[in-house]
Amino acid sequence: MAPRRTFRKSLWLVVLVGGCGVLFGCSKPAAPTAIAEQPPAPVANPEAPQPPPAKLVEPATAKAEDIQEVVKRVFKRAVVVESNLNPSFLVGDFNGDLSQDLAVILRIAEGKLSELNQEFPNWIAREPLKDVLLPQSKVMAQRVVSTPSTDPGSGQTIRFEQSDVLMAIVHGFGPNGWRDPEATQTHLLRDVVGTNIRTLPFNGAVKAYKGIKPFPTIYGDLIQQTLIGQSGFLYFNGGIYGWYDPKNYRAPAMPAHSGMSAMR
Repeated sequence: MAPRRTFRKSLWLVVLVGGCGVLFGCSKPAAPTAIAEQPPAPVANPEAPQPPPAKLVEPATAKAEDIQEVVKRVFKRAVVVESNLNPSFLVGDFNGDLSQDLAVILRIAEGKLSELNQEFPNWIAREPLKDVLLPQSKVMAQRVVSTPSTDPGSGQTIRFEQSDVLMAIVHGFGPNGWRDPEATQTHLLRDVVGTNIRTLPFNGAVKAYKGIKPFPTIYGDLIQQTLIGQSGFLYFNGGIYGWYDPKNYRAPAMPAHSGMSAMR
């Protein structure tokens, strides 16, 4: 009987060890599951076709209340729109940045002259006619030459008078152009309001003045008119507005920019 008992003990020992192995095997921690690597975020293809730029708003959609809103945004209540002229405003891409600009004719409001002559205004004041006026063109020469144009104690070099008729050109901002609340960059021009004022598109100007020399570098649409008896136009030269007419214009010796007169 001893050998049979020994066999049984051995058998139970094997079962016990096997069972413990199973139990310990079940108690082992599961192997960590691999985390799938996330694909990178898609990157826009720089060579993919881009949507075309927003089309400029047609001039016919400009309304009087829109003009008043822009004038108030820039000048507060220091000026009023000149209502006795038709047109009293023009629209076009005058600086060539594909955003529509506004040119509006203004008078200084009563009692507001000091605001126009403030030391550091929010606009760029210029006298384009004075820059090109020849001595023999005396229709406005005495006034332009004799009127003080600088004030040593002022940041603004133009000293306006209550009787001035002014042209403000408000540069547009983005697809909404001059209607955008961010559109505040303004050039305020003195002595440049003549007759037969109209917008001449850039492409039309290139064709109309082809072969004429000397001719200024232009960047956008032109404000064409008759001024001091000469047919000409206001143009943006890359930084400021100038006046061109065949009689009085003189090409600068070293133009600030070149090769842009037929490009846009």
